[in-house]
Amino acid sequence: MRITTNQLYQNSVNGILETQKKLVRAQDVLIKQSNVLKPSDDPAAATKIVRLDEDLARLEQFEKNTILLENSLENKEVVLGNIHGSMQRARTLAIQAGNGAMNDQDRRAMASELEQIRDELFDLFNSKNGQGEYIFSGSKSSDPAFVKTSNGYEYQGDENVKKIQISETLKLDSGVPGSGFAIFEDTEARSTLSIDTASSTASGSYSVFSSDQFEAYHKSNYVAVPPNPVGSNDYSVVLTSPSVYEVRDNGGTVLDSGNLDSENKFVYAGLQFQINGTTGDQLNFTLDQPNKENTLNSLTSLINTMNNAENTSDDYFEELKSAIYSFDRSMENVSSARSQIGGRLNVVSSVNLSNLDQEINLKEARAKIEEVDFSEAITELQKQETALTVANQTFSKVTGLSLFNFL
Repeated sequence: MRITTNQLYQNSVNGILETQKKLVRAQDVLIKQSNVLKPSDDPAAATKIVRLDEDLARLEQFEKNTILLENSLENKEVVLGNIHGSMQRARTLAIQAGNGAMNDQDRRAMASELEQIRDELFDLFNSKNGQGEYIFSGSKSSDPAFVKTSNGYEYQGDENVKKIQISETLKLDSGVPGSGFAIFEDTEARSTLSIDTASSTASGSYSVFSSDQFEAYHKSNYVAVPPNPVGSNDYSVVLTSPSVYEVRDNGGTVLDSGNLDSENKFVYAGLQFQINGTTGDQLNFTLDQPNKENTLNSLTSLINTMNNAENTSDDYFEELKSAIYSFDRSMENVSSARSQIGGRLNVVSSVNLSNLDQEINLKEARAKIEEVDFSEAITELQKQETALTVANQTFSKVTGLSLFNFL
């Protein structure tokens, strides 16, 4: 077959271009440190690499979420620790205020310190995170948790808590269930009862003799109305004789009985009753629904009482007891919240370690598929460089052939 000059040149150029292409690929393999430069190099491997990259991207996002959640929880834990310390100081002052050696000036000085503690707590309740969000406002993080109104301090957040996903199947609360409402607003106050003077034929009063006993009694016996019928929380003290009493429920069942003391007093369920009447008279009372009062308003009531207390009457000491009870419940809420946060931080740490292990495994799997063997890649590069050199030399010799050289 006759080979024309054009064919000779074209074949030589094609050979050089093909060798250059292989050389460029060998160079790219070394530079990018990857055997799969494009899907056509190895479709199956390319598909696996894409899936592994997607998994690694998800783990990277989980890692960012973990850092965000950990910072959020640690911030809340620090703030709650400061809140607990301030509440403890307020409780200490309330106990000291009950000391009979204190005069009006001493009580007003303590009330002044309590005002500062209240203002500090108000500021802590409205703490922000690094993004400028209020950490105790629930999902309404752009609004302060508490505001001061003419009716006192009011919570304006909600009970929702933002969740952050830190693994394929796990989402954790970034705060405490119920948010600031559950910790500071929904705080138990001392339980009370109401004497129905209109329906009572005897006169009387009561005072708290043992707060713990009465609280336990109230929790065990109070029922919601509705769904329970009206009168389910009604009780009566009946004088079966001038000095003998019976405590009955609304169905007439006798719950307790005994003799009155010399001052017509008796103790029942942690309460000390005083009753005056004759045989057959009765004193009717009703368990009030559970009371709730946020910590800031409890402090305000205590401050007002201490500022206006010209003498230490029974009402004054009852107010101190109510404040101390409120502080105790508030600190229990704060301690519970801190415990939950601590437990959640442990979970975050454990999940983060698991994610890191998965990330290492995925990177190893990706490396086995994609990463180059450097000795093999360098050998291939040298081979292609040699091939290109040979191709260029061959081209110059072949194109230099002519019949004139043999004449």
